[in-house]
Amino acid sequence: MPLTRELPEDALPDAVVAGAQPSGYAEILLRVLAISGYGLWIWLGMALALGMEQIGRCGMRMPLLLGTALVGAGLLLVQLRPSATTDWYGWQPEYHRWPRRAVLMALVTFLPVLLVIILGDGHGHVPAMRLAGVALMLCSLVSLVYTAYRYRRRLSPGLQRVSSSLPVSRLVTAWYGGGLWLWLCTMAQGGPESPHRAYPWVLLLLALALLLGLLEGMRWQLLGLPHGAGGDMEAHPVPPARFVAAILIYVLPCVALLLTERYGGSLPAAAVAVASCLLGKMLEQRVYETALAGGLAAAG
Repeated sequence: MPLTRELPEDALPDAVVAGAQPSGYAEILLRVLAISGYGLWIWLGMALALGMEQIGRCGMRMPLLLGTALVGAGLLLVQLRPSATTDWYGWQPEYHRWPRRAVLMALVTFLPVLLVIILGDGHGHVPAMRLAGVALMLCSLVSLVYTAYRYRRRLSPGLQRVSSSLPVSRLVTAWYGGGLWLWLCTMAQGGPESPHRAYPWVLLLLALALLLGLLEGMRWQLLGLPHGAGGDMEAHPVPPARFVAAILIYVLPCVALLLTERYGGSLPAAAVAVASCLLGKMLEQRVYETALAGGLAAAG
């Protein structure tokens, strides 16, 4: 019977170091879905902490279950090839006997969700619902930030410097993507109670899109600068696919939101915004990881 060789959490073979090779589109899709799910949980946790019992005309059960499905999709990364699990959860059964800290943190985040489901509509359990919302929000934030820092630790020192904004960028990505999914749930449940109540939400999503665009632009600008030990490493120009991804992530969703604000609630427009952002983030992450892999190859 072969023995499992136990390694420290941050000690992995060179073949599975994050950034050594770009992930496949299936892996990136699961990761983007999980990030959006955490963002949806953060929005729901904030709403529960503020004492809100419903979104739109219906309760929170539908967005809560949707967020659970999206985050659960990320757990499927454990079953894929080593590069994906290294980037996200870091558990390699052939090298680690027990699940890594990131896996346990992801599982712990499901506990507040179960508590919210058990409490039901919250009547008679308002303090408990608020505490569950705070726990859901904090667990999601911690999991997102931890996995981002864990990913950066496996990069070279030069690439760590140019990816310093990755944790903040991942948080804003989660808020923006989760907000679009929440908007889709609201439209599917009949839309806002009043058209005027949709204006602040649309403006908030547009502001998040602008903030995310600025952060991602800074990240790509840093990646395009020389980042070797002596500043002599070849610079990486921004690939054309990055601009296609930007159109899918920002332009199409924002146009859909503006049309919704102008002509009233629209389920198709919300679906287009979610699908466009999802495809754009997949393309952008693939191009970004390819650029990081090129940086590692040059460093080697």
